[in-house]
Amino acid sequence: MYNKYAILILFLFGTINSSGQEDSDYMLEENKNASVTNYKANKIGVIQVKDNIFMLKGRGGNIGVSVGDDGVFVIDSQLSDASADIVQRIRSLSKKPIKLLINTHHHGDHVGGNRNLANEGALVFSHEMARRRMTAPYMKAAQDKHQRSIDSIIERQGTKITTVEDKKAATRDAEKIVGSVEDIMNLPQGTLPVVSFSKDLTFNFNGEKIRAIHIPKAHTDGDVLLYFTESNVMHTGDAFVNKTYPYIDIENNGSLNGYMKGLEKVLRLINDETIVIPGHGPIASKDDVSYTYNMLRFLNDRIAFHVVSKKTEEQVVSMTEITKEYDDQGFGEGFITTENLVRTLYKEVSKKYKK
Repeated sequence: MYNKYAILILFLFGTINSSGQEDSDYMLEENKNASVTNYKANKIGVIQVKDNIFMLKGRGGNIGVSVGDDGVFVIDSQLSDASADIVQRIRSLSKKPIKLLINTHHHGDHVGGNRNLANEGALVFSHEMARRRMTAPYMKAAQDKHQRSIDSIIERQGTKITTVEDKKAATRDAEKIVGSVEDIMNLPQGTLPVVSFSKDLTFNFNGEKIRAIHIPKAHTDGDVLLYFTESNVMHTGDAFVNKTYPYIDIENNGSLNGYMKGLEKVLRLINDETIVIPGHGPIASKDDVSYTYNMLRFLNDRIAFHVVSKKTEEQVVSMTEITKEYDDQGFGEGFITTENLVRTLYKEVSKKYKK
């Protein structure tokens, strides 16, 4: 049924591809397993991955969608301003309610539409570290407001506070009045995941087991893979991106070593028939994942050689021959440039070998 429907949509609308950045209006993504539909007006493309599993493409990360008798299961929500178009595309695939939404990690181009999909009825899930990262901006603002309120109460007591013990007692009293930091956090309803988990989780939905598998300290410290065990389809989030250099978010506990271990885990779980939905880029295969893994291993080894040889970061960045094979394929034309990647790898490799 879905194949016929996708062909009908293809006939009516045509094709658009957008993979994390603004692309031209008429880029056709080639994939032998996919039926592609084209929406010029809003740039949300729909690709049938397999049977009842689809991929939505737009300015943010690739969205996974499973439709069936149980309802709609969504992986990631892109950016908030795309939500209306995303919901419209989902409604074109199924009239069933949007029941579940899981975030692969915390970055805004993957979770920005959480609140809007929650308003559609979705229960939002994520790894606990991803939820903690999503909470952080609100927590910082609440902590600042909390401290200002306490300071204001203490200042009004003026000369009554003369000792350290007086200050401690006044602070305790002020905290009772102000309440906890959590009490004053300004969290828009539906922004954060309702359910978080510490390791792995299994959904039984639309006739198959969908495994959420934590990948620690890879792209971030809250990454999860989503593996549709019956359909043999995997959504990797940004723990794997296709045809572009990966973003290793060191500020949020991402690491080259963790990223490569994550790719090793992906390769152990999938086979030659698995269809991979990457966090960004076109639909992939096991060969594509292997290529990215071997690329990172090669770059790690070459940069390590130059670090041990006492080459500076600037010297290694200037060695364009190291990345030439991948640059010639356009890997450095995405969000992460060649220079970004080389500097990130140099810094991490340097820490290892300087020890």
